[in-house]
Amino acid sequence: MAGIVAWGCIHAVGAWRLNHDPRRMLVVLACVAAFLGFWWAMLAARRRRLAR
Repeated sequence: MAGIVAWGCIHAVGAWRLNHDPRRMLVVLACVAAFLGFWWAMLAARRRRLAR
């Protein structure tokens, strides 16, 4: 997950450098956070399912 965060930060900086609009960077970071949240939720659901 740390690799995904690093990848997202690199892309966020690149998006910001395109025209120095901070909203672009926030959109990229929000998408990375949403992806990681979904991934964590799926891992938690799998963990609960396997525990039964």
